[in-house]
Amino acid sequence: MIKTSFTGQTLGRYRILEPLGRGGMALVYRAYHPKLDRYVALKLLRFDQTDETAFLARFQREARAVANLRHPNIVQVFDFDVEGDLTYMVMEYLEGDT
Repeated sequence: MIKTSFTGQTLGRYRILEPLGRGGMALVYRAYHPKLDRYVALKLLRFDQTDETAFLARFQREARAVANLRHPNIVQVFDFDVEGDLTYMVMEYLEGDT
């Protein structure tokens, strides 16, 4: 069974608060980093995609590529990690519309 909600759980240093959106590749949540007292967007690779090596490599490339970009119209990537069978990217959280 594929888990569809991680609200209320902790992943790494991040407490997952609420879903923000979903796409073909990942689920996105608003999360909180208590040591830095900062809200972040946590992009969690969908479980049904994690067995595909090429898909996981694409997700890792995306994290590296975006982390190297600096532009006012692109959110910053703060972290990328794998915990157990969960792969996730942590990004700057911006309030407002998508």
